[in-house]
Amino acid sequence: MRFGDRRSKRSEQGIVGTGVIDTAAPFESVKEAVSKFGGIVDWKAQKAVTVERQKNVRLELEDVEEELPEFKRKSEAAEDAKARVLKELDSTKRLLEELKLNLEKAQTAEAQAKQDSELAVLRVREIEQGVASTESAAAKAQLEVAKERHTTAVADLVSVKQELEALRKDYRSLVAERDIAVRKAEYSTAASREIEKTVEDLMLELITMKEVLESAHTAHIEAEEQRINTALAWEEDKIRWDYELKQAEDELTQLNEQLFATNELKSNLEAASALLLNLKAELAAYKEGKTADEERGTEEAQRTIRETLALTTKELEEVKSSIEKAKDEVMCLRVAAVSLNSDLERENAALATLRQKEGLATLSAQSLEAELNRAYTELEFIQTKENEARDKTAELPKELQQAANDADRANSVAQLAREELNKAKEEAELAKAGVSTMENRLNAALMEIEAAKESEKLAFASIKTLEESEQAASLEPGSPIGVTLTAEEYYTLSGKAHENEELANKRVISAVEQIKVAKDSEARNLEKLEEAHRKIEESKNALRVAIEKAEQAKEEKLAIEDELRKWREEHEQRRKASGAAQGLAEFPNFASEEETCRVIGPLSPRVNRPRDHIQNAVPELKMRKRSFFPRIVMFLARKKAQSLK
Repeated sequence: MRFGDRRSKRSEQGIVGTGVIDTAAPFESVKEAVSKFGGIVDWKAQKAVTVERQKNVRLELEDVEEELPEFKRKSEAAEDAKARVLKELDSTKRLLEELKLNLEKAQTAEAQAKQDSELAVLRVREIEQGVASTESAAAKAQLEVAKERHTTAVADLVSVKQELEALRKDYRSLVAERDIAVRKAEYSTAASREIEKTVEDLMLELITMKEVLESAHTAHIEAEEQRINTALAWEEDKIRWDYELKQAEDELTQLNEQLFATNELKSNLEAASALLLNLKAELAAYKEGKTADEERGTEEAQRTIRETLALTTKELEEVKSSIEKAKDEVMCLRVAAVSLNSDLERENAALATLRQKEGLATLSAQSLEAELNRAYTELEFIQTKENEARDKTAELPKELQQAANDADRANSVAQLAREELNKAKEEAELAKAGVSTMENRLNAALMEIEAAKESEKLAFASIKTLEESEQAASLEPGSPIGVTLTAEEYYTLSGKAHENEELANKRVISAVEQIKVAKDSEARNLEKLEEAHRKIEESKNALRVAIEKAEQAKEEKLAIEDELRKWREEHEQRRKASGAAQGLAEFPNFASEEETCRVIGPLSPRVNRPRDHIQNAVPELKMRKRSFFPRIVMFLARKKAQSLK
């Protein structure tokens, strides 16, 4: 079976993992291929459009950022105007309450004046008609009115006392709330200070950790230099100690040789002394046997004896001289032995000191190794601390951000506490104003009670005078019944009643006018408040629109950045693909005009399909036309290289 048949069967079976190079007629131009597989894209124009869009978005974002402070300032101004309007509204409400109170006082005074005038007119008429005091309806009505006023004044006094007690309770509760708000504000400020202190402590700890790390690095470098110097000194001392030990061993061998020679001389001296003793013994024996030998001796014997004696004496002298020499040599050897022994002891002591030094050196080396190990452990510990410090420094911005957020929250809590405190102060001021109004009401009620008492006293006095007049009339039978008034007194009484009535009417009119003025000011303040609310809503809407524009601009910027990044990635892929195509174009016989094809390796599933499958897959390629450009470029570059070869 040929390779081409195997390839055709594999392509028919649809085996994935092998790629086949299509040897059909090539495209005439790049434009034709691009038009066939996905259309034309002008990357330069798209890049210019993207840059222009990004520039527009950046300009809009800058405009929005420039407009934000203005909107914030307008919002703050609207908030200030709202606060001022609310203050004016509160003052207007307080003024309205006071005017209402004055109106009520004027109305009560008017009613009382009307009642007093009516009773006075009725009493005058009764006096003119000559009605007795016991049967006087005006006196009875005046007494009932005085009692009613007294009861109403007492009831008003009780209600005012109750309201005053309630206001005092409210005032105490407001004072307690104010104290709680003050404590909360102090707690929040203390918490913010503690947070700032913890942040400062963390910064100081970070600085100290950096200093400790730098000092540890310097200590490690110094310890390393000291270890190297100690190792070099130890090597030098070791070499010097080996040389001195070798010299001491050589001197010891020389001393041993000299000691051996001294021992030989001692043995020779002992042998010579033994020979001398033998000769002395022979000389004594000879002197004893001389008497016997004289009898038998001859001259030759004497001669031989003399010769032997001379030889013996000569040998004896030689032996004595040799003994003396040996003694001198022995003395010299003893002195030399003593000196050598002293030298040996000194060398032994030096050797012991050298060994001790060597032991100390080994100990110092061990201690240095221990210190080095400890330095390594400290260095590892410092490195771990450094890593922890780096982690802490990495986490420090988060902690600082958290601390800043906590500080902001504490500041907001403090601001809320201050606002609550201001509200409590305002409520306390309102309560004080209410207390003052209640006190005014109480004073008015007391004044009404006093007036009622005075009117009651006047009524009783008038009743008493009427009774006295009746008694006087009963005592004088000729006198007329009733009280006679002159015309002047009557006119003065009626004029006073009319003046009181007019005064009451004027008070009522002035109170009504003040109420109208207060209502007008309240209406104006309400209009200002509505206008401030409208401005605040407009500023809020403008701020919301600006924030939405900023968010939209940020989203567009991110989208543009994503598109730009994708374009760069695709451009890099195309560049790599073109580089790969140029590399593949260098191989000879890459795609010949024959029918046989070479299997390259695992490619994408699109390459494994025949030409009709590629034509059927045009929609997919249109969806992915950007990623297909490098393949088209590589294919055309390969064809161009083949045609050039």
